[in-house]
Parts: sequence; C-alpha cells; structure tokens
Amino acid sequence: MRFLPGLILLLPLVSTCAQAELMDDINDRGELRIALEANAPPFNFKDDGKLTGFEVELGQLLASELDVRPDFVVTAAAELLPGVESGRFDVAINHIAVTPELKDRFDFSEPYSYSSAQLIVRKEEQRPLFSLQALRGQALGVAQGSQFVDQARTVEGINLRSYADAQQPIKDVADKQIDAAISDRLLIPYAIRDSRLPVKEGAKVGPTLSLAIPFQKGNPAFQASLDSALQRIKADGRLMALSEKWFGMDASKPPKNDAGQ
Repeated sequence: MRFLPGLILLLPLVSTCAQAELMDDINDRGELRIALEANAPPFNFKDDGKLTGFEVELGQLLASELDVRPDFVVTAAAELLPGVESGRFDVAINHIAVTPELKDRFDFSEPYSYSSAQLIVRKEEQRPLFSLQALRGQALGVAQGSQFVDQARTVEGINLRSYADAQQPIKDVADKQIDAAISDRLLIPYAIRDSRLPVKEGAKVGPTLSLAIPFQKGNPAFQASLDSALQRIKADGRLMALSEKWFGMDASKPPKNDAGQ
C-alpha cells in the first residue's frame, strides 16, 4: 500500500485536534451539563418535582459565573462517573469525594465542601461505638456505591452489609437488624429527620473528605475557569451562605480538627 506524503503530515494534526477543549464545547453549547442523582437531601433532591438542594444552587452559581446555562441531568449513581468519562456529562456535582483512584481517571476542581463519615445508631444505644474499630464483630450498613464502603473495609471483623439506598440501613438500625449505619455527616441530620425513626447521630469516624467536581482529564482551560468561578463565590461569601443555608454550618472550609478513625 502506498501512502501519500501529504497524508502522513496531516495525521499528527488530526490526532491533536481529535479532542476539543471542554471549555470551548461548553461555550458553543451555551450550557454546562451537570449530572446528579437528585435523591440525597440536602445536597440534591426533588421537592414537589422540582430540583433543589445545596449542589443544585451551587451548579446554578457556577454556570452563571461561566456565563452559560445550567443543564441538570438526573441519573443513577452507577452512570455518574462513566457519563463524565465518556463526555455525556461535562461534570458531576454529587458530593463526590476526591480519592487517589478517582484522580487517576479524572481531573477535579478545587474542593467546594468538606465532610467525613459518621455513624447512625439507635437512640437507646449505650455501647461505646466511637470508632470503626469498635464495630468489630458488629453489623454495619452502608449504601451501595458510597465512598464509605472502602473505608469500612479497612477494619477487619466488621460485618459490612450493602444496601441499594441510604434509607434502608437506617430502618434496619432502628429494627435492630444491624448495629449501626455509616453515611456522610452532612446528610445524616436530614436522613434522621425524614426517617422519623428512633435513631440518632453517632460518632464521626475517619478522615476529612474533600468534595469536588470531576471532569474529563486534559482540559486545562476549563479547570482554570471552573476554579476561578469557585474562588469568586468563596471570596464574596456566597458559598459560605449557601453552605449555612443547607447544612446549618460553614462546610466550605475544612474542620479545624479531623475526626480520628
């Protein structure tokens, strides 16, 4: 087979241009495609069919700062990150904790919030369940896909039970089917209130988690624009006000003392 000389010279150019910069695509569309689950108050959920919550308002603020429209796409947890990876979504704003494994797959914005794992126990619980180590030989419930699954697995001897949603383990704690549940400390007050079950907040366990926004690797212009937008809403107090509105605290800054494991 003979190759035309000009074709050989063009091949590197085609390869270089195959992936356009994400920021250019977003500007061309005039919208930022944001994936979320819409089932985790106060982060993101539906109230009478309308999307609301901390991360919904955060997405609206960031899109406004980028001078585009927010396009929220409700999807299942299993489709969030693959959808970002494939380019179906521009970003996922869904209380995603930055981990070394995820950093191998995605680039991230700077953190917009900080959290940690916390236990949920029965109201009458008297045992000193102050750490994951204290749960050796006990049953601990966790939602499938949660970032806390791997954390719980680091402690040998825990009977870890996985659930399809975050509500069922709370019910099983109340019904004495399991000893405790583990979830995000920013989610737990809402979850306990909505459950109306005889459970309470337990100990905070594990390190502080940085919540940030993942997007496809290799988009430096988008990363710079997104971080600049976040910095502006931090500097003028809008992010702090949003955090206090939905969490009752300023979770936009890391806590002074990390929880012990």
